[in-house]
Amino acid sequence: MGTIRRVIKIAGRWKWHVMLAIVTVLLVTAISLILPIAVRQLLNIIAENPAGAENQIWHLAFVLLILYVLNVIFSFINNYSAHFAAWGLVAYMRSKLYDHLQTLSQKFFNNKQTGQLMSRVMEDTNNLENLVAHALPDLITGALTFVAVLVILILINPLLALLVCAPLPLILVITFFFKKVRRHFRERKIISAELMGLLQDDLSGIKEIQVFNKQDYESVRVREKALAHAHKTMKGIFWISIMNPIMNALRGLGTIAIILFGGIMALHGNVDAGDITAFLLYLGLLYQPVANLGRIVEDVQDAATSGRRIFEILDTQSEIKDKPDAQTVTNLKGDVEYRDVTFSYIADIPIIKNISFKAGAGKMIALVGPTGSGKTTIVSLLARFYDVTGGAITIDGIDIRDMTLESLRNQMSFVLQDVFLFNGTIAQNIAYGRSDTVSMEEMIEAAQVAAIHDFIETLPEKYETVVGERGTRLSGGQKQRIALARAVLRKSPILVLDEATSAVDNETEREIQKAINQISGKHTMIVIAHRLSTIERADQILYLEDGNILERGTHRELLARNSAYAMMKK
Repeated sequence: MGTIRRVIKIAGRWKWHVMLAIVTVLLVTAISLILPIAVRQLLNIIAENPAGAENQIWHLAFVLLILYVLNVIFSFINNYSAHFAAWGLVAYMRSKLYDHLQTLSQKFFNNKQTGQLMSRVMEDTNNLENLVAHALPDLITGALTFVAVLVILILINPLLALLVCAPLPLILVITFFFKKVRRHFRERKIISAELMGLLQDDLSGIKEIQVFNKQDYESVRVREKALAHAHKTMKGIFWISIMNPIMNALRGLGTIAIILFGGIMALHGNVDAGDITAFLLYLGLLYQPVANLGRIVEDVQDAATSGRRIFEILDTQSEIKDKPDAQTVTNLKGDVEYRDVTFSYIADIPIIKNISFKAGAGKMIALVGPTGSGKTTIVSLLARFYDVTGGAITIDGIDIRDMTLESLRNQMSFVLQDVFLFNGTIAQNIAYGRSDTVSMEEMIEAAQVAAIHDFIETLPEKYETVVGERGTRLSGGQKQRIALARAVLRKSPILVLDEATSAVDNETEREIQKAINQISGKHTMIVIAHRLSTIERADQILYLEDGNILERGTHRELLARNSAYAMMKK
């Protein structure tokens, strides 16, 4: 209930819509209670046939017409207001979740699957709509309707009221038995999600499936999931097909009781025909809330479960955050220094061990070494994707932990080995790192530096060419050069290149190397490379192994030592 209260508190942002929905649903409920009374009144008028009976019937019909018109108006207001608040809540929670996810560190995402996070942002928030727009209004309406109808029936005839209440315990039992039926449909949803994930993987990896001739294998996996989904669906339908007729039969017991005992009582003059008709009309209103109770409880439980999953993320605090007195930095020179930096992903298992080096403003520092030596981790620490375990990193003498994250990251551009392009145009991807308006001249200049302009000009739509999801319409080298153009266009004082030429051919590498040489001195550059030709002109090269700096010096100095770095040349 704590979770539900928390959801309702947030839904208070739309309190006027919620209140309007509650008021109108009460009015709609009241109108629904009047109809049987009107029918009862009509039958009594006909039976008694008093003077002016025809005028009374006209008057009754006119009142009912007004009530039906009001019912249409109130139903519309109720439905629209409730859904306005519900979908407003869903949109708000989705945005809040996404905004919060953007504040969390890379450590959080390393332990989560994208599909799990997508499910919380989309599916779990969707369940909140059911809570606000359906479950809670139905609970309020059902409770009020049940009490009101029961009071009316007792006032009309206590004995008949007692008789029609007799099937209620059985209806309640059957209603909660439906929880087991709904379990099959929940399992069906889980299987459906698994099937969707499998299809997504298979369609994304269709090339690998065809290359390795795994069509039959994947076909069997998809078929098994599809059959499991159908099996769970039919299991649920099987029980519904049994339970619905039983539920209708139990409701029919009330009708039988009224016809049998009410009819006998009417013959003896103990009850009017209008009263019996009113009882028959009120039966559905009495039984329906009880029949809906199990579904409502289940919906509330589902919403509570989803709410817990949502708040689990919202309550997660990133260990990477601004200090209360963090300063906003601008126009830094880019003088980078690592002072005895140590870092561990897992406690007591250091990945980086007492690393110290300086990258003066406008200088190029290269990091080389075998896979797993800690090169990418070192540059990740510079952007505070993670915080150092020991030591400090400074820019222009300021500890990066004393800067706001936003202003720190504004001082650097990254070109990563695993390039990510958004599903938009080439121009949109190149300009992505800039928050201001970018001129075409600036964009072309950055593309020329990255040696991609000439290729772009060969495309029919040039810079307005759509690259596709993750840049699927481009080669690896083309994507990497667009990412380089994006980094250059940002014009930040620090430029980090993590294997920026890993996916290009030798000729393109030479072009990019020329471009890098052109911008040398304009940025502090930290370059991770396996190809030594990329870093021959670096001001300092650090050779790392197992989280330690084993060698440092210029390309020529390290070759002269004929040690580990020189072995890479061979």
